[in-house]
Amino acid sequence: MVRPLAFLLSSLFFLVSCNQNELGKAMADETTLPSSNGGRLDVIVVAEESLWQDKAGEVFRKYFARSQDGLPQSEAILSLKQVTPKQFNNLLQRARNVIILNIGPEKVVNEQNQYAKPQRYITLSAPNQDTLADLIKKEHEHLISDIHDGEMYYLQKRVTAKWQKNSSTLEKRGVSMKIPPGFERTVEQPDLLVFWNKTLKTQQGIIIHFEPIPDEEMAIGSRIIPLRDSLTQLHVPGDNDGSYMIVEDYIPPVFTNMTIDDQFAIETRGLWRTEGDFMGGAFISYTIYDEIHHQKITLDAFLYAPEVNKRNFVLELEAILRTIEIKD
Repeated sequence: MVRPLAFLLSSLFFLVSCNQNELGKAMADETTLPSSNGGRLDVIVVAEESLWQDKAGEVFRKYFARSQDGLPQSEAILSLKQVTPKQFNNLLQRARNVIILNIGPEKVVNEQNQYAKPQRYITLSAPNQDTLADLIKKEHEHLISDIHDGEMYYLQKRVTAKWQKNSSTLEKRGVSMKIPPGFERTVEQPDLLVFWNKTLKTQQGIIIHFEPIPDEEMAIGSRIIPLRDSLTQLHVPGDNDGSYMIVEDYIPPVFTNMTIDDQFAIETRGLWRTEGDFMGGAFISYTIYDEIHHQKITLDAFLYAPEVNKRNFVLELEAILRTIEIKD
């Protein structure tokens, strides 16, 4: 006869052993997963052809393949490749971003590292086309944000695997950033840094500017464009004598409120052109209201790449700017 206490202890031992085995298996799966594949912002969409060509597929493309703001030519925010479930083979299962579209019980499953690492693996399912289309409309914003953030994290690890020692200006201002070594510091002043990375096909620039937070400002963010124009006029000349960079106002910039390192910030995406020349391109800018040090930080990055698509290069610049850390 098994005594109650002995039985209880043996049961607890069995449960703990099972939990430990399951945890060990999960950890083993995590460490043995293959590396994911795919280009930046590439997404494999697994859906039956009939679904993809009907209402749900149309709504999905409307949101997940819409044009990225702030680019001179139209480029989708995500590069979609649709395959059927039968075509979803072992190689495609290792894609960094996978979205499954199903007709079935309604659910949204947002997982990581299902078949590879790093990987974002999303399932959207609903009983019919109309319900699935509504589900896509409801969920698209935060799902796109999750994919974007995952790409940002992955890219930051690669782009900033090595970085320059922070300049004295950044140290004195109480911030740090991971600027890749390919960016040459061409200007350093107590309130300003300018970096350039020039190759045969591209030119990338970064401007970092500091100024006190004004006690009164007619509208938050009202000085973003005038300040940018004043900085680029002084520090980003064109090829022709007297030419300089300014914001292209034919297509107005897009502003988005956000938080960076727990501080209120405004993201600005737009186009630039050269006054007195024919150059132009894309820029992304962050205006951070650093209340810890009572300063307004402008992080501005711009790209000149007339022969190539711009989206992934702007993403790379965004990843660098977002490495900023504000010290207490």
